[in-house]
Amino acid sequence: MLVTIKTEDARIGMFVHAVAGGWMASPFWRSQLVLTRTSEIRKLRDAGIGEIVIDVAKGVAPEGAATAVRAMDGDMAEVAAVVDDMPAARPRRSRRSAEERALDRAQATVDASKRVVSAVFDDVRLGKAVNVAAIAPLVEQIAESMTRDPGALLAVTRLRTKDEYTYIHSIAVAALLIHFAHHLELPEAQVHDLGLAGLLHDIGKMAVPKALLEKPGKLDPPEMAVLRNHPERGHALLCAGPPVPEVVLDVCLHHHERVDGRGYPHGIPAARLSLPARMSAICDVYDAVTSNRPYKCAWSASDALARMWSWTGHFDEDLLMRFIDSIGIYPVGGLVRLRSNRLALVIEGNDGDPTAPRVRPFYDIPQQRVIAASDLAAVRDVDPIQRAERGAYWFGDEWPATKAAVFAGMIANARAEALEPGAASSFQEASS
Repeated sequence: MLVTIKTEDARIGMFVHAVAGGWMASPFWRSQLVLTRTSEIRKLRDAGIGEIVIDVAKGVAPEGAATAVRAMDGDMAEVAAVVDDMPAARPRRSRRSAEERALDRAQATVDASKRVVSAVFDDVRLGKAVNVAAIAPLVEQIAESMTRDPGALLAVTRLRTKDEYTYIHSIAVAALLIHFAHHLELPEAQVHDLGLAGLLHDIGKMAVPKALLEKPGKLDPPEMAVLRNHPERGHALLCAGPPVPEVVLDVCLHHHERVDGRGYPHGIPAARLSLPARMSAICDVYDAVTSNRPYKCAWSASDALARMWSWTGHFDEDLLMRFIDSIGIYPVGGLVRLRSNRLALVIEGNDGDPTAPRVRPFYDIPQQRVIAASDLAAVRDVDPIQRAERGAYWFGDEWPATKAAVFAGMIANARAEALEPGAASSFQEASS
């Protein structure tokens, strides 16, 4: 149901269907969106938009419309009851759950996106220019799906065959980059460009033989050399076609670079890698290792993040930590801060809900003390995770030994005493 309200009455959680004056007057590149931050509401007001049209079926309703919506729901329930009493020409379908409906919507988005991406990529393989005009509208659709059903969309992209891996991988990386950029509160224009970059980052693989991309075993050195040419081939293809944002060219060329300078194609160190390049390196690898490939089975999300965290020099650690926060899946062995302002270690994953792992609290930040060994009970849900933390920042060289002790369910008194006296200033700084 569509309701027109004054922009000043907008609230977080509302689904904006349209704005007064049309989207040419809007400060956003998306034609529809869910309001998730007060800054978005402020942008609408600052743009001089006096009224917006919201869809109360997709988001929060204004207080004045709540009664009407409830009444309409009641009327529809009466109609449904009458229909249920009528003889059925065929068996009635059971009502689908919210999760099933979300998966259906996500599947529709992925299917539509896959048709466009595969057509554009296949044209490139045949020697045609990159059709950026056909790809660009997908960014808005993926962004809307990630705003509404992020978990569902990523779950659907995991279901891919070897023949469609590159296409759906591109869609998944675009979705992850959009979601990550929103988490970092980047400008809307940059969010859009990052989504487009995700869709086109692997376009250079169209210059790689299919047999090589789909090889079930490990690539030999000459084959790997051919594969590693795809960032430069993709960059050349994009430069030869219609103009694209600089971010798209940057991500295409540099998404396989590493912060220690040991990536490819140019071995660029961290100081010269842009934020989009460092973000795309994380999103690209995360999707790749959590997907089934011709030569390996997918890793679980928690296991993938744990392994990525252990790869010293591969990723920007601060960005990786913020990526972990953005998807809300914390790896086993990771340090997290709980809502109670305690530090805890993730000691066990949760296949039923990867966002709620089993954790063991062991350090009280306000009191600046290690929790007694007798209190090191593992908990889940009782004290929600707030964000990821860096063990080396809090405990320095003591972190590996401390982590091992917490895993074992105890912290030696000597270690607890060693941690507390000299840590006050750093703990106060970190908790502010």
